[in-house]
Amino acid sequence: MNRFMVISFLVGLGFASHVHAESSKDDAMSLLDQLDQLDQLDEIEFNEAVDKAYDCAENERFNCADREIKRARALVFDKASSVTLAELVTYRKKQEDFYNEQKRLAAQIKLEEQCASSCPRSEEYGMCVVGDMIHYYCTDVPAPRRNDSSSSSSNSTLAAFSAALNQVNSQLQADLARQQADFQRQMQQYEAQRQERELRKQEQQAQQRRLQQQQQNALAIQQQQQEQARRQAEQRRKAEEERRLANEARKREQEARRLARQRENEQEEANKLAYLGSLKAGTRLAARNCFGESHVYGVLPSIQPRLVSCVNVSFTVQCPASSVVQYRGVLNNMISNTGGCYGDTVQVPNSISCPVDQFVVRATSVEGC
Repeated sequence: MNRFMVISFLVGLGFASHVHAESSKDDAMSLLDQLDQLDQLDEIEFNEAVDKAYDCAENERFNCADREIKRARALVFDKASSVTLAELVTYRKKQEDFYNEQKRLAAQIKLEEQCASSCPRSEEYGMCVVGDMIHYYCTDVPAPRRNDSSSSSSNSTLAAFSAALNQVNSQLQADLARQQADFQRQMQQYEAQRQERELRKQEQQAQQRRLQQQQQNALAIQQQQQEQARRQAEQRRKAEEERRLANEARKREQEARRLARQRENEQEEANKLAYLGSLKAGTRLAARNCFGESHVYGVLPSIQPRLVSCVNVSFTVQCPASSVVQYRGVLNNMISNTGGCYGDTVQVPNSISCPVDQFVVRATSVEGC
């Protein structure tokens, strides 16, 4: 694992945030601890692969040994582990060489036995032993005649053949004994290494148990922190929900008050319009001559409650038997007047074509001031 890159990344995070500086530092230390734990797990797995590879090689399962060597090579973590892997590769090769040599010697002994039984002629036997002739094609020697000279010759040949065969067998046995001695020395060396690995494995297993306990403790603390964070988040969520519901209730209450005021205002306006309509319907207007001028006056009906305190009454003036409006005017802030020239009146033009006492005066609208 590239710890430099991880540490650089963590330092970058520390400079990137000033608000959560302490939290980032704690997270960085926690991550480095986890990296150390992963390295320890890699070392344990490396040793397990090495032990299994040795076991496979000792039992002549070389494909199994190769798989474990490949797995261990991916887990090399320091110079010492590289040396351990190199020793393992050397041991595996020597084991295979010894295995192949045993097979070769066994095959050679079998071949010599076949050649000895099938090739009685010394020249054919020599060719058969070195592989230049297959023992099936050796020439059979005819049965010797019974005379002293031929019997003596056959005995000499057989004695020479037997001596040569014994010499070859002796050489093979010596080679085999030498290789077995070398193998035994290697086995003793590898047994010492195996015991050392076993002791180291036990120490690593104890370390692994301690590591697992540390991880369990760290996990328990993490779970407690997560549970505490979850409870705090739940409390914040509930508080936020309560605030949201309170805001919604307040908004609904405000909206209800607004609608109530709106309805009140609308009702008030409707009442005023109805009141003004009643005033218009009940208002009585007339005209009279006041000091040589034509004036319009009138009386407002008394309607309770008095919803509009100040009203302007618009009116028209017509002559009898005529639909033509001679004049339009307004009694501003009208006050009821029963007919005196000193009350609330409004002057109209003297140009109206009929006498003032014949004016037809009608209220056309009543509005608030």
